[in-house]
Amino acid sequence: MKTIKMETKMTKETNGKVIVVLAAALLLSLSASARAAFSGKAAGTRGGQFLKLPVGAKAIGMGEAATAIADDANAIYYNVAGLAFLDKKSGEYMFSKYVEETSYHWIGFGMPISEKAGSFGIGFQYFTAGDIDETDIRASKVGTFNPSDLAVNLAYARHIMGPEHSIGLNLKIINSKIKESASTVAVDLGAQCRKFMDGKLMLGAAIQNLGGSLKFETESAKLPILIKLGTGYKVRENWTAAFDLVFPEDNQPTFALGTDYMHKIQDDMSISGRLGYNSRGSKVDGFNGVTVGFGFMFQIASLDYAWMPLGDLGSTHRISVGVKF
Repeated sequence: MKTIKMETKMTKETNGKVIVVLAAALLLSLSASARAAFSGKAAGTRGGQFLKLPVGAKAIGMGEAATAIADDANAIYYNVAGLAFLDKKSGEYMFSKYVEETSYHWIGFGMPISEKAGSFGIGFQYFTAGDIDETDIRASKVGTFNPSDLAVNLAYARHIMGPEHSIGLNLKIINSKIKESASTVAVDLGAQCRKFMDGKLMLGAAIQNLGGSLKFETESAKLPILIKLGTGYKVRENWTAAFDLVFPEDNQPTFALGTDYMHKIQDDMSISGRLGYNSRGSKVDGFNGVTVGFGFMFQIASLDYAWMPLGDLGSTHRISVGVKF
């Protein structure tokens, strides 16, 4: 019996090492292929750019540095593996108004089933550009059209090799409309690790928007593949810092960093302050990159706000309402 247990343990350890090696090899190979495409010249060559629009005012207030720390309904977007760390049902709605008539909506819901079955989630991203005038070759108005984008996310995550590690898969059903519509599907893969320094140090990796192209009549565009590597650290139980590296296939690499500090007012009430920076808009004229946010939590409900400047285009305000029950 002792021999069988030892063999079982060795098998688990061997399988675990194999999984880690394969995951590392996959990330390295994808990173190598993506590095060949990293260039500002590739900007605008991919379809479905709305898939890059961030969700959740909490993460946005932290500069979007959430690959390693995401563990609520917004993990569906940032790193699907984070759903495995849900201890309660989690839901969130976010609204953001961009330039002029454009607006962006996010609805996410995640639910833990059991240790063996893992956690499931569903999310909806919806972007609309509002009404745009349609003109003929003489610049005369002949009508209006309303471009919009929608992505339905079907997510699953579970622990592997113990409660400190998780992996996840997210299936995206994507529809993009200008005047005509185009549809496709894509997949996100993610992993998180919270094994080191008694769980204070968190690591995460995600590969997003794999597969699929949006084809409008005769024109076809691939989706923007993203490779994300992140780390988080609990400075204290109520103070978290995070750092992300993002490698977009259609642009230069960027980084994000942020921090979140929570102050407990009483057992079921707290407030949070956040600060972050994202280098994605470094070439945009005007003040941009810095993000500021705050949050208020009471019992099962939360309200979060984030402010993000867009340089000469102005700024955006993100508001999220969430529940955990």
